[in-house]
Formats: sequence, C-alpha cells, structure tokens
Amino acid sequence: MSISDPKIGSTDTTAANGRAVLQNFAVPPTLPEPGSSTPAPSVGPRSISDRELALVQVCTDFICSCAALPLALLLLSMLSSVATNSLHVFRSNVTSDSLLPLCVVVAMALGGTYRVTHRRLQPSAFLEVRDLSFGVGSGCVLALAIGAFLHAAIHMTEPIATQLVFAVIVSVVVISLGRIVTRYFLHALTTTRVLVVGSGKLANRIMMSVRQDPGMTLVGRAVEGTESESGTLGGVADLPRLCQELGVHRVLVAAPGNISDEALNTYRRLQESIHIAMIPEYFELVSWRSRLTDLAGMPFLEIARPHLSVWDQFMKRVFDLCISSFFLALTSPLFLVIAIAIKLTSPGPVFFRQTRLGRGQLPFTITKFRTMTVGTEMTHPSFLEEESDDDPSLPLHQVRKKSDETMRITKIGAFLRKTSIDEIPQFINVFRGDMSVVGPRPFIPSESGVIGWGTRRFDVRPGITGLWQVSGRNDLTRTDLVQLDYLYVASWSLWWDLKIMWDTPKTMARGTGAY
Repeated sequence: MSISDPKIGSTDTTAANGRAVLQNFAVPPTLPEPGSSTPAPSVGPRSISDRELALVQVCTDFICSCAALPLALLLLSMLSSVATNSLHVFRSNVTSDSLLPLCVVVAMALGGTYRVTHRRLQPSAFLEVRDLSFGVGSGCVLALAIGAFLHAAIHMTEPIATQLVFAVIVSVVVISLGRIVTRYFLHALTTTRVLVVGSGKLANRIMMSVRQDPGMTLVGRAVEGTESESGTLGGVADLPRLCQELGVHRVLVAAPGNISDEALNTYRRLQESIHIAMIPEYFELVSWRSRLTDLAGMPFLEIARPHLSVWDQFMKRVFDLCISSFFLALTSPLFLVIAIAIKLTSPGPVFFRQTRLGRGQLPFTITKFRTMTVGTEMTHPSFLEEESDDDPSLPLHQVRKKSDETMRITKIGAFLRKTSIDEIPQFINVFRGDMSVVGPRPFIPSESGVIGWGTRRFDVRPGITGLWQVSGRNDLTRTDLVQLDYLYVASWSLWWDLKIMWDTPKTMARGTGAY
C-alpha cells in the first residue's frame, strides 16, 4: 500500500488516531499506551539490538579467523619451499601462531570496527574490506608483539612473521565470506525497523529504498512541524512515543533544513537509544568522496571537486578492456544457449540494435539480446526536456510507459529482462570502446535534452551498469536519473566502479526497477 493511499486517512497526535494509522502498517491493534514500558509487539522478523549484533560479529570474526589460520598455513606449505613452512611442522606452526584470531578480534574492537557497523544503513562486505584489512593487519602486529614478549618472558615459541602476514590475506577473505553468510541469515531472521521523517519527493524516495532493502522494514512516516499530513503517524514531537510503540531501530530524516529548538531537543533525547541518520542540505552535491571535517568544533562537509583526469580515463579504459575481454570469454557458451532460446520462442533476429548517445553525445549502435516481438519496439519520447508534460515526480517506468510493453515481450524476453541477461552483449560495445562497464545510462537521441550541469554525464562513456542502475533504475524519477549520473561523473573513482559492480548482481537478483 502506498504511503499516500487514501485508505490511511488523516492523523493527529492523539494515541487513538495514531493507532488507526499504525494498523495500516501491519501493526497489531494492541499497542502499549504512551509511556508504557511494555515492548512493542513482534511483527514478522524480530529486530536485533546493537549488543546482539556486536556479539554475532565478534563470534563470526573469531570463528573465521580460527578457520583462516590453518588454511593459510596449509596453502603456504604448498607454495613455499622453506622448511619452517612445511607440513611436517604444521601442528607446531598452528600452535605458535594461535594468538592471531584473538588479536584480530581485539584489534578490530579497539579500532571501533564493531561500533561503526551499527551506524551503517546498508552494511556491505565490499566496503568493509578496507576496515577488515586494517583490523586484521593490526591484529597481526599485535600477535607478533605479544609473541615476542612471551618468547622473552617464558621462552614460548615465537610466531613467524611470514606466516602471520600470509594469514592476514587469507583471514580478510575468509572473514568477508563469513560476514556475507552471517548477514544473509540475519536478513532472513531479523529486521531493522525504520521510521522516515519528512515529506515530498525526497521522503518518498527514501521510503522506496527502505522497502527494497531486505534487511529493513518500513514502519511509517512522520513529518516535521506540528501539523500532520494524510498517511503519516505524527510529528517530530511524537517520535519518542512512536519509536517505543513500534520498536523502531532507526530514524531516517529527509533534509531537515532549519530545525526548531524543540525538534533538536527531541532528536538529542532520541539518539541515546535510536540510530538517527539525516540527509544533509544540498545533498545533490554530496558524494562518498566528500569528507566530514571541522572548524573550531563546527562540523563541515567538504564537497569533493569534480575530477576526471586523463590518467583516470586511461585507467578506466584499461579496466574496461580487461573486464570485457574476460567476461566475453566467460559467457561465450551462454550466448549460444540464449540465441537458441530466442530463436525457438519467437521469429526474428537474436540481437536488438538501437542508436544511443555515447561520450561527447556521439551516436553509436548498442547491442542487446532481443526481448520483444519483431516490429513492436516503441520509440520513447523525450522525458528529460524541462518543458516535458510528464510529471518529474513520476517514476520512469510510468513516464516511459513500461507497462505497455508487457504484451510485446516474448516468453524468454521477460526472463532476460528480469535478470538483466539481455544486457550481456553490451560487453561487445565495451570492448569496441563505445561503452564502459560502469557509467551513466546510455540515452537514445530523443532523450538528449539535458542542459547545464547535467551534460557532465557525456564526459564519460555510458555504462552497462551504473549508479542509477543499482539505485532503483526505472523506479526512480527523471530528476533522480540526471542527478545520479552527474554525481557519478563528478565523483568518479575506480574504487566506486568496483563498488557498483559489486552491487550489480544483487540488484539483478532482486529485479529492482527491471521492466
């Protein structure tokens, strides 16, 4: 049900009307009275506390470290010809290096790794690699220091630095895999209950993203100020009560602007027990390369300068050649299978070709697997012109009338679109230099009506995947599309490309925004 569904009706701050709205969010009617200490009723997967999450992560990291140590020593014995690394002394090596798992957990705890995880909206194994590398590396240094001290004090066998350094590499991989598996089960068994504060398009986009995340449950929306809106649970003053009654774990605030003293005091009280995240003003300029700093105790968010040097473009092209060559070789047998399936299910060519705009707005021919019956492809009108009659707040699948294509999609085409397999032939475009693995969405000529800062998207080659593709695709608006493409180009880094590639399979599996 949409948040603006007329069935929800209007809401004030009274407990009676509040409960009426809460019922529309699948919350049982027997809620505790305001101020009651009775815990919120369980709805679906239960939530997990910070302490429980920290305990799970500590146990996961320790178990994975214990498994990684003998695995590393076993691999080292196969790769090294040094006698001290051979299988004949495997047991003694495990004993002398046994401090590593405990030291890894201690080092990461001292470094605040487990505290930072609680604050992340969407924990990612990819983003955790750098923290894990630092934590496991620090654990290695700690293990060597303690081992040297024990060797001098009680003549205990001193750990071998080469073995521990190799164990660091293996431990980072094993712990990352362990966290992925643990997070999968946590998403199945638990949930983070989220309350959104704000109104307008930004709040709607936040709620859409929360609904798409399997680890989150949207419990409702509140508004700033004293007057409530249709379909909301109340105002900022009601947050303590709402969070208690609904068992809220996290509050997401959409660009608060000027916060009143009363609202500020409410958030101060709330942050003692609830995680609060706020989208900053001018968020359209903020990227993950922006950094938080301070001036005499006042926090400042440094905006990353648009930067895409000749060296950056060279690295990106080399990266594209390596990935496209490898992927084309890997998927070549799949090409044959899909080609046969397309031919058997509908008459016509295997590939669909269309003119798109590339770097510098130069046209090129894009190649995809054909998903529609021949002769029924639609030429979409421009939906990016400022004078377009389309509502800019509508999602692209409505503006581009994606639902009208349903009857023209072939049986195998529906599967190819849902899984994004129809995009695979674009690696040919990447190899030829027309496209990039990661980049802005490739526009058709009628969609070229971006002006001003939006034209920065044409500074790079369009991509098979990109920031827009992993952020919601056709569920987003045309304004979101232009803004995300600009943000990607203005804040490009190879690490961000790798992060987007990491998120792409997950987005494909969910079918997010695929029509």
